[in-house]
Amino acid sequence: MKTLMLIPIAAMAAGLGMAGLDTGMPPVSGTVQGTPADGVVVLAADAARPWYANSLEALGFFVFPEPKELTPFTVKTLDGTEATVEAGRGKLTMVNFWATWCPPCRAEMPSIQKLWDATRDIPFTIMAIDVKETPSEVKTFLELKKYSFPVYLDQAGAPSAKYASRGIPTTYLLDKQGRAIAYIVGSREYDVPEVLAIIRELAAKLP
Repeated sequence: MKTLMLIPIAAMAAGLGMAGLDTGMPPVSGTVQGTPADGVVVLAADAARPWYANSLEALGFFVFPEPKELTPFTVKTLDGTEATVEAGRGKLTMVNFWATWCPPCRAEMPSIQKLWDATRDIPFTIMAIDVKETPSEVKTFLELKKYSFPVYLDQAGAPSAKYASRGIPTTYLLDKQGRAIAYIVGSREYDVPEVLAIIRELAAKLP
């Protein structure tokens, strides 16, 4: 798996965690159960972890021990209509924070388009949220590149500051109830067989 660099957002530079989600990445996989007197951290058995944890971690994702509710936020469609993550309720949703000026964002977008094209037969959608750019800038970019997956605008930067505080691209996977199950910071390719397989499995099995 090839992961590229990410671009910090200046306005978010102070954020070291994912505000609102208490992401606190453990040093190794597993759910912390307690710390004995000798300082050794005891991890939960794999049986206590989500069934999809190993597959997503192998792809570079951090997996939440249990699905996390998102603090509600509003973005806009390219035509100015307000939207929330509720738009994806009932479907597995990939929320991707990006910008046209961000090289690693641009690098992964062809693979996001291929993922979109390959998953039109399953309950899966994409919510690609552009960070603090104008509708005309984003429309011009999308038309030039011929991308057709759903794109939204975070012109004020509030949702991005909360959920992409480490930089962009940052990508979340949400279950069909709109809860975050995993995220990845940085660019990756989304059209490889391993990603397509887990997306299909998640779309089929998650509530």
